[in-house]
Amino acid sequence: MIVDGHDVLDGSEFQAEVAVIGAGPAGITVALELARRGVDVILLESGKRGYDQEAQRLSEAAHWPADLHAPMSLAVRRQVGGTSTIWGGRCVPYDPVDFTERDFVPASVWPVSHGDLEPYFQRASDWMKTGRAVFDISGLPHLRRELVPGLIDDGVTTSSLERWSLPTDFGKVYYHELRRSPNLRLVTGFTCTRILTHSGSRRAEGIVCKRLGEGKIIIRAPFVVVAGGGLESTRLLMHSEAPSGGELGNHSGHLGRWYMGHLEGVIAQVEFDTDPRQTIYGYENDEDGVYVRRRFAFTKSFQIENRLPNISGWLANPELADARHGNAKLSFTYLALTSPFGPLMAPPAQRLSLSGTRVPGAPYGVTDISPRREHVRNVLRHPLDTAHFIAGFGSKRFLSRGRRAPGFFVYNRHNSYRFQYHAEHLPAWASRVRRSRAVDEVGMRRLDIDIRFSEADFEGVVRAHRCWDEHLRRLGVGRLRFLSADPIGNVRSRSGGGFHQVGTTRMASEPESGVVDRNLCVFGVDNVYVASSSTFVTSGQANSTFMIVAFAVRLADHLAARVVRGVSEAPR
Repeated sequence: MIVDGHDVLDGSEFQAEVAVIGAGPAGITVALELARRGVDVILLESGKRGYDQEAQRLSEAAHWPADLHAPMSLAVRRQVGGTSTIWGGRCVPYDPVDFTERDFVPASVWPVSHGDLEPYFQRASDWMKTGRAVFDISGLPHLRRELVPGLIDDGVTTSSLERWSLPTDFGKVYYHELRRSPNLRLVTGFTCTRILTHSGSRRAEGIVCKRLGEGKIIIRAPFVVVAGGGLESTRLLMHSEAPSGGELGNHSGHLGRWYMGHLEGVIAQVEFDTDPRQTIYGYENDEDGVYVRRRFAFTKSFQIENRLPNISGWLANPELADARHGNAKLSFTYLALTSPFGPLMAPPAQRLSLSGTRVPGAPYGVTDISPRREHVRNVLRHPLDTAHFIAGFGSKRFLSRGRRAPGFFVYNRHNSYRFQYHAEHLPAWASRVRRSRAVDEVGMRRLDIDIRFSEADFEGVVRAHRCWDEHLRRLGVGRLRFLSADPIGNVRSRSGGGFHQVGTTRMASEPESGVVDRNLCVFGVDNVYVASSSTFVTSGQANSTFMIVAFAVRLADHLAARVVRGVSEAPR
């Protein structure tokens, strides 16, 4: 059932076996996995079913570097479904190399392995509606093996895949199950402000929740799962007192440290010498109709041998806002995104960056923006192309009742494409968030964000591009051409974070090295768990959402076993 916070009496107390804080992908997955097994769950959401401006303001940071970090208003959502309400649907797992200690990646020791997580990939795919958990072209024999003729895998690979969700808005797709589940209560409009612990105890007894304006409730539960997103989960731990004093989870000083995102952008053009008609430049469909896209990547051994960060790349469209591309499809899309209907067509950050606005952490936005009349000319020069595009892609993207096309790519008869990368952000102790003196409307101190990128980050991206270029030239199929004489400076100018919030409650094998253990339980408190990308030790080349859900499924299995055994039988 769903309980509107405005209908709850001030001072009320709720009881459940598990309290889950945050109704985003992680929270909904954990809550419904447990409810399906008969566990009594309360799922708490600060926002409502739809967007709520007052609730959204609670996430705003006090201070952040505007040139390096996106505003939280663009990066997250406080509503049922969380940030899945504004994501694009890209699903990629972490790679084995991400779980491997690398001497050139600081503090890269995970307490779990890729093999520990891989069994949960299919269940994560099921939750995200992305079909089979097949992330390599070898698992899809109906698709052609080579991206371009003669481009074979070696240390460099082009056979790995990313898969695309519906995109799945967890708030919409799972709303009816949330409403009808006999074992789950979703309470909206209340924000968890503190986890209750007592001196001398290793257990939390519940959570304190406040309503905007006035009103407070307490939810008591033997188990608490913090699933409020990367930075909000961290802020809640900072705002809660540990049994031994100080911030909950900050026993060894790691809470809020190691803040990571990703590096993303375009610094090169790929030029192929092969038949342009043979280039696979866009999305393909697997046998179930799921959209997939091929990527340039590296093998684990090649990365380690060449001391490369984990990074992937793919063929991309020309700059949308620069009408010199002469393409009617691109110009029509630009005009649509910058029209009054633009907010209905794409999430805010994507729409702004595609149309030329610099948004830190988003891939586009550093571009030449042409006057609208030049885009209109492109459309008028090719009216039939425009009409076919509206009828074809428009119906697949906006009229489809099922799987929507995630985007489109345009053919280039010269076989030259912009090359977009998505790279690991190396862990750094100095990259962090902390509580500020500013207080939000429910009495929680806001965050100060101090994200850091290093020369090693920038240099790693450029060295990876040089490796890709060398591979193409050695095979005689093409080359990469940097767009600037200073590629490192180009990477530096495009760096930024905020959309993928990684590392600030990192997991570890022992309390001295992190905030949570291998099962995501906060060290020092036996019944508080964190389901968030903030627990990840490294950021990898993948965006975080798929792995968040994989960890959430794994956590649900762990919690279900603990509930069945009873609290007393829960060795760490």
